[in-house]
Amino acid sequence: MAQFLTVDVIPDCIAGDVSDNNGGEIAGGDVIFSWTAVDVPVGSGMIQSVSALVNAEDGAYGAGSLTDYELLFARSLRGDAPPSIGTIGGGADGVGWQEHLVGAVRLEGTAGVGTLTGLDFNVVYTAATTGNGGNGGRGGNLPLVYQLDHTVNSTPGFDKLYVAAIQVSGRNYGTGVQADGAVTAATAESKTITVKTVDARKIFSVGDQVYVADLDTPIPGTLTKVEATTLTFSVANTTVNISNSDELLTANPIRIKLGIQI
Repeated sequence: MAQFLTVDVIPDCIAGDVSDNNGGEIAGGDVIFSWTAVDVPVGSGMIQSVSALVNAEDGAYGAGSLTDYELLFARSLRGDAPPSIGTIGGGADGVGWQEHLVGAVRLEGTAGVGTLTGLDFNVVYTAATTGNGGNGGRGGNLPLVYQLDHTVNSTPGFDKLYVAAIQVSGRNYGTGVQADGAVTAATAESKTITVKTVDARKIFSVGDQVYVADLDTPIPGTLTKVEATTLTFSVANTTVNISNSDELLTANPIRIKLGIQI
């Protein structure tokens, strides 16, 4: 009897380099995130649906927030994870991953075709086997059947499925959320940051990693609580200084949910 489950994919879209996220764009044809591993039940399975929630630019939905995404799915081989497809914000010019590929899905950004139209500050993508696949819209690449290699996962009963993505047209992932006051980390040693300009709840989620827009080092810890004007972290910040009105970025502006049949 078939069983169904959902798997969350929450990639790191900064990976220690804020240069393509601090006001500039990730260009069309560039990598938005490289291989992100998730646990799925051992053996083979079938991806029946893909949904994604993506932050709108500066917390406001608009045409500039829409782009298509090309999702790639891969497996380990002979105990090795797939090599990188490329650097975030650069072309998909990595080599050696082709034999790891198990399939691909394109998420259509056109409003009312592949994305919902009634939201104010998020973009929600939807693709499923029951969707409109005839014109490249929802479900055009689904279902996707995969067979995985279980030599790298130490978790009994699970394999690693790897997901990466290429952005089809340019857009940025600025938040508009600014620090409300300067923070000298060594003296403040605080778990909280007060913010302004944009309601932080429109952008950040519990579990996010946060960067200052001009620093490649993330603020220590991850978010444990998000309020309109306050971000709370899992550990005290003792290392990253923040200037008043610095923009704060999330490394996790894209959240994907896979509907899998096993």
